Parts: sequence; C-alpha cells; structure tokens
Amino acid sequence: MRTFLLCALAAPLAAESLILAPADQTAVPAEVRLIARHLGKPEFLVDGKPLAAESPLAGVLHLTVTLAPGPHEIALDGGPRIRVHSGPGAPAAWQPFRAHPPGGAPCTACHAVRNGEWSFARASLVGVCFACHDRAAFPKAHTHEPGIVPDCQMCHSPHGSVKARHLKLEREAACKLCHN
Repeated sequence: MRTFLLCALAAPLAAESLILAPADQTAVPAEVRLIARHLGKPEFLVDGKPLAAESPLAGVLHLTVTLAPGPHEIALDGGPRIRVHSGPGAPAAWQPFRAHPPGGAPCTACHAVRNGEWSFARASLVGVCFACHDRAAFPKAHTHEPGIVPDCQMCHSPHGSVKARHLKLEREAACKLCHN
C-alpha cells in the first residue's frame, strides 16, 4: 500500500494532461514559466487567447509569458485550467508560487530525450538533483541518506510550489509516508 501511494504521488499517469507549473490559485510574478504535459495542441490558453508553446518533445509544453497585473486563467485546450494572479491584490488565501529550478534554468538542466521520450538527464533523479543541490547538506534536512528514497519528487515538487522546500505535503505528513 505504501509503495502504491508513493508512486501515485511521484508520477501521475503519462496520458493525463497536467499543468505542472505554476500551481493553481497562486500569486505569480509578471514573467512566469508555464510547464505542462499535454497530448493536444502545443499551446496554452491564457485568458482564452491561444499562445504557442515550445514543445521539446511531443506532449511536453513550455512557455514563458509576461502577464498584466490581475487575475488570469491558464488552460490547456480541452484539458485542465488553473487560476493565477499577477501583481498586487491577489486573493488573501493565494500564496506566492516559487519556480524551481530558480533563475530560469533550461529544461535540459534536468531533462533529456532518451529513446524518443522526455526523461531525466541522468539515470537517477537523485543524481539530477545533486547536480545543483549539495549532497553533503542532505543529511542535515533529512533523516536518511539520499539513496534510501529513489526519487526526490516523491516528496518535492520539481517545477516549483508555494511550500517551503517545495514539499508536496507538510514535512510531517511526507515523512510519515515511510516512517511511522
């Protein structure tokens, strides 16, 4: 049961259209990176207006867009929709979205095309993460060595989030997935 739950958190079904960044109901900077997995047209709809996205591989969409201040709806044609707010005046419950990796790193910092599919740049996602993150600092924030958990995104959102350390769950809940 625990393995199934961890896999469900780490890897949504490949056929599912999904907006990976930014998160729904978040405050975003004026310039925001949109990332999605979608099998339809290679475009985002921003406030109903289609915007062509980069598609480094079929089903993978990426676009950096500058949003005017105010509320916006971002959608995939026939797929999911999210709401974001740029600039001042975001709803009080909406938290700031922080993109990851920071600084506009290219998709290829973590991903590569392997066997015709978008994959991670290295055999292990842990190896991908430690290309930027300090392996020596890992034990200070975790109760285990990096190799114990095969995939950092079991607990962390790799494209950004509103939570500290980009945790998908609160720290106690994430740790309890494996620890009693």
